[in-house]
Amino acid sequence: MDSITAIILCGGLGTRLRSISGQLPKPMVSVAERPFLEYILDYLIEQGVTKVILAVSYQKEVIIEHFGCKYKSLDITYSVESTPLGTGGAIKQAMGHLSQPTEQLALIINGDTLVEYDLTDMYAKSTVKNADLVMSLISIEDTSRYGRVKVCDEKISDFEEKKSGHFGLINAGVYLFHSRLCNELPPQSSFSFERDFLDNVIHTHNVLPSISEGYFIDIGVPEDYRKAQLDFTKFNENVGNA
Repeated sequence: MDSITAIILCGGLGTRLRSISGQLPKPMVSVAERPFLEYILDYLIEQGVTKVILAVSYQKEVIIEHFGCKYKSLDITYSVESTPLGTGGAIKQAMGHLSQPTEQLALIINGDTLVEYDLTDMYAKSTVKNADLVMSLISIEDTSRYGRVKVCDEKISDFEEKKSGHFGLINAGVYLFHSRLCNELPPQSSFSFERDFLDNVIHTHNVLPSISEGYFIDIGVPEDYRKAQLDFTKFNENVGNA
């Protein structure tokens, strides 16, 4: 997957996790004695990605000083926001760091979420089925925190607002984004990728789902952060005893 550059959104303030993270940027909170962002980067390496752009803003120095320009086999560059740009603005600015913006695919990932997405499937849908955007979806028992994603005729057709909990597909926060969509991004510098872009583009472009049954955790709230601690501590113990 050398042709794919990953963009990880690391600039959020993380106010809901502040009681745990203190002044740390959310992707750098410790999970099983490692910064959470390291787990995301490790999974990128497993998927064969070699280049990553970290979109940073709040407490950016903590991230830059920890990782520098290299993490294991990953080459790292930084897209630095002088002021917070929202998820959409951060992606728009980071896309400008691609070496050949008209030809490349970008794998966009939320910096507070770890999900076992299938990059091979996402890449196939982008190339074989000519998708403008491929969105990783996860099926979970209770969608009340996230809202549901509707799929019709193998395309993403709509987003359903957060309601009382029930089983369904949710947006896992991982996208394979073709750079030709940059022309469709809103003109303003700061905007929400989800509200100001996705809500519209699913009706005008070829936006396809990649559905996974794998692991998913979003550490954005204390309850799920504590779950991640238990999950990864147990995983590390099992690896150590193998």
